[in-house]
Amino acid sequence: MNDDGREARAAETMRSAPALRAGFALSDLTLRELWTAQVALGGMLSEEELRDTLELRREPTWAEHDVVAAALNDWFTERGQDHPVAYSEELRARDPGAS
Repeated sequence: MNDDGREARAAETMRSAPALRAGFALSDLTLRELWTAQVALGGMLSEEELRDTLELRREPTWAEHDVVAAALNDWFTERGQDHPVAYSEELRARDPGAS
């Protein structure tokens, strides 16, 4: 990826991977189940990219974050629980300096 591509990606991300990791840790989902759920919602992450995100080796874009957050939150709400994973809008509101 050239410098322009890295800068554009950085503008679309913030440190949101920890929120996804925490939500995943609270669930009983396997990596494959979460990957399948995010694909079913229109997510484009490969299983490897999802693993790297959950292991904090890559930051998702805001769009990627929201699809994975939705997949996790769906899992929780299907079990009568609250949705613990914040969406990008909520994360950006907490950090006004975020892109």
